[in-house]
Amino acid sequence: MSGIYIHIPFCSKACHYCDFHFSTSLKSKEKVINGIVNEINLRKNDFKLDFSSLYFGGGTPSILKKEDLNKIIDALKEQIKFENLKEITIEINPEDISSRKLEQYRELGFNRLSIGVQSMNNKYLKWMNRSHSKNQIVQAINICKSVGFSNLSLDFIYGLPTHFKRDYKTELLELIELNPTHISCYHLTIEKGTYFEYLKNKNKFIEIEDDKSEEEFLWISNALKMANFNHYEISSFSKKGYDSFHNSNYWKQRPYVGIGPSAHSFSSKKRRWNISNNNTYCNNIKTNKTYFDEEILSALDIFNERIMLGLRTEKGVKINEVSNYINKNQRKIFQNKLDNLINDGLVILKDKVIKIPQNKWLMSEYVSRELFILK
Repeated sequence: MSGIYIHIPFCSKACHYCDFHFSTSLKSKEKVINGIVNEINLRKNDFKLDFSSLYFGGGTPSILKKEDLNKIIDALKEQIKFENLKEITIEINPEDISSRKLEQYRELGFNRLSIGVQSMNNKYLKWMNRSHSKNQIVQAINICKSVGFSNLSLDFIYGLPTHFKRDYKTELLELIELNPTHISCYHLTIEKGTYFEYLKNKNKFIEIEDDKSEEEFLWISNALKMANFNHYEISSFSKKGYDSFHNSNYWKQRPYVGIGPSAHSFSSKKRRWNISNNNTYCNNIKTNKTYFDEEILSALDIFNERIMLGLRTEKGVKINEVSNYINKNQRKIFQNKLDNLINDGLVILKDKVIKIPQNKWLMSEYVSRELFILK
């Protein structure tokens, strides 16, 4: 199964940590929506796959009106069997949630909400430049349930600077009390071009220490497991039966189609990414000019990517599935690398499946790099 991602590049304001492509001006909204519809029509051949998920992300998709979303969905219905989608998600911020809006979402076919909570403390919400309060979060979740949305995913950011002395434990327990079906916990990172990077460059931002990061990660993982969440991917926790179909497509290296400015797509041997400029994206589509870049992936590229993605998950990587991408000599190199990591306790090999122990998941990038075959 495959996934479709629609990127809505608009936000009411910029969060201090975010490096995704977006604009805080809605002047080009209609133009971008038309561009997205035109791209969908141009990519008919890419919609011949079997799709399990549709995901509206951003940016802030909840900034759009029902008729805006409907225009995009109608274009998709011309290309795919909408009724075959198991999961239709839209990202939404707590301050945008109302009974009327959610009833419209249900009419449009959405069955899952991804809610950008990030913190349960007003002080840190303000520090991140979020627009909602703790009270709005609680009210929003209650509205979701009253309207009939039971599949709720909440985002939470940990790893804030230690000197804040943040009580992340209490915040997470309050999040659990809201009884969502899915929680995504992301470590705060300083991304290029963000306000937090500006502060760091001015020596006004002190990043959390590695040992504190690990301490928070392990506590969060254990707390969520105790609350009957399955830790199925580094950042992802779900109640039984509520793993994200859409994100799982990424981690399993399945094909996906990305539509909209800056959106990425992947097929078995090709990756492409759209221009990260709203006007250029729209104008190029309208005038039949190239609006994306692409690369053809080598067997080695696919091998390395499958290692990196698979080791982020509880299922790990099946050696038999990846060994076909490398030659005999490369397999020997890979085996030597693997043996070293096993001896260091960073990798487990069982029934021809390699995994990183969950208490070492924060080291997944290091482990993946160690296992990469470069030539």
